[in-house]
Amino acid sequence: MRILLCIVVGCCCCRLFAEEALVTYTNAINASSWTSKLSVFECRMEHSVPYYGQAVFRTKAGESSRFYLNAQSSRFKAGKAEVVSTSPVWMAQSQLSSLGDVAVKRGRRPLWIGTKKTEKMLSELNRGKDIEFMRDAWYENETEKPMRLVVGTIGFREEYRKYLKCLAGLLPANFDQLRRTSLYFEPGIPVESGKLTRANMRVLDKVLMLVKHDSEINRFYIDGHASEPGDRTDNLELSKHRANKVAEYLTLKGIPQDALVVRWHGERYPVASNASTRGRAKNRRVTLRLEKMKDTDTDNTAMTNKNEMMNKK
Repeated sequence: MRILLCIVVGCCCCRLFAEEALVTYTNAINASSWTSKLSVFECRMEHSVPYYGQAVFRTKAGESSRFYLNAQSSRFKAGKAEVVSTSPVWMAQSQLSSLGDVAVKRGRRPLWIGTKKTEKMLSELNRGKDIEFMRDAWYENETEKPMRLVVGTIGFREEYRKYLKCLAGLLPANFDQLRRTSLYFEPGIPVESGKLTRANMRVLDKVLMLVKHDSEINRFYIDGHASEPGDRTDNLELSKHRANKVAEYLTLKGIPQDALVVRWHGERYPVASNASTRGRAKNRRVTLRLEKMKDTDTDNTAMTNKNEMMNKK
């Protein structure tokens, strides 16, 4: 009888599990079940586990790497699952290393793992080690042996090379991060306060890079704001000047004017108290909101014009 040795985190004790007593989900030594889905928006590797679902490594543009499970149905009991790296079954001598515990919940996406442990798992797989998760099944009583899910290495390295290459080409930010963006301005008269800082231009360049690759983004709402104190008329003119400066930068870089909605509001909509220097700095802003609109001919025309102009840049 083959025995699986598991190192428990935080102590020198060992737990022995008779392998035939475990409910095990694994691809075993079958043909590779690793696939990849790669783009400038997201790099993803998926490992299909028969009768369970998928184990997924994912890095989105502008975000850190994550790992999660997609289960066909709820399997694990909520709580903590043990994670180990181990030599594949075809190796004569098994070597195990504990990767700690991870939180598990009931449901079809039972766990999400953060960047540090995700990168450790990728490293272990690249070394030729399997990753195993063990946790009691939710439908069993406390005396039952746990379930085991194995993320195998067969075919991993080929897809991992593609994944690493994809990471180098990811956009600096994704749509969710940029769909609502605030640009901040210095105080002063319109000519001075309407200048775009280098920080503003870096943010706008990220937006432009995203727009160039995402043809569904075809509406840009630009709203200028001012802080108090100041004459209401002057503040309105100041917020207009700031909004127009952002619009000018976007059109200069290839965004068609009919895709822009430019508005200005003076000091009417503060996001912080004008009683402090810090609060006023937050209120001297232009907000840029991106939208994906595909329902009307006008929107489709604007999107076509935008793509043509962006491709010329």
